[in-house]
Amino acid sequence: MAAEVPTIAETAIQFGQELPESDRLRQQAEVSRFVRWLGPSRPIDQVTVVDVETYQDEVLSSGADPNLRLAPVREMLTFAKKRGYISGNLAKYIKIKRSSGKRTGGVETKVETEVLHVTPEGYADLKKEYEYLTTVKRDEIARELYEARIDKDFRENAPYDAAKQHQAEVEARIRQLERILATAQIVSQTASGTKVTLGATVILRDLTHDEELTYTLVGSTEANPAAGRISTSSPVGRAVIDRHVGDEVTVSAPMGTIVYRIERIQS
Repeated sequence: MAAEVPTIAETAIQFGQELPESDRLRQQAEVSRFVRWLGPSRPIDQVTVVDVETYQDEVLSSGADPNLRLAPVREMLTFAKKRGYISGNLAKYIKIKRSSGKRTGGVETKVETEVLHVTPEGYADLKKEYEYLTTVKRDEIARELYEARIDKDFRENAPYDAAKQHQAEVEARIRQLERILATAQIVSQTASGTKVTLGATVILRDLTHDEELTYTLVGSTEANPAAGRISTSSPVGRAVIDRHVGDEVTVSAPMGTIVYRIERIQS
């Protein structure tokens, strides 16, 4: 018989017991914030990526030091993964970046804001998604919640719980889109066709397997490998960006290294 999955609160207690005395009070205080925010009686394996990213968003928007607030939460999620309480690596969704910046209480706190580069088409798609979620999807979820409330026994109201979860996911996505749309830099493809830049379509010759591949270089929010749209932060994207026709690049892959030659560039 499989062991019962602990609650979030029970996981936090176990995590605290393994901390050094010098770090225990500080880290447990921050973990306790996270536990209260999620709900202490919730099983740890029910925590989702959306939960983690939404909590991170709230911490960042509060102006608090993200390193002090989020690092203990990330460590607890790593602990839960090692114990086998959760299957996915939720800790990787907590990203703490530091660079020169503001001072808080006399102590310099460095927070780097990631700037996303998007094509005009990608920006239009993100704006379209935002408008759909805020003008259509929100109303649909409101109707779902209203209909679910007809059943007054919320303890066993699965449709209501599902609608609330759906609402949380949609609202998290809306907040994410708001950040992207407010800070994204729109980059148009203006190259002469000799240099690989964001938005360009590049034709590569796979010299290792002797085949031709066509990719369009886009920002991370627009990537769709199945459609031939790869991010500039992907292994192939990083290798070919800013390179020229005729250049050969080497990319590490699970099955070994692959050598590509840039055959043509289309703007």
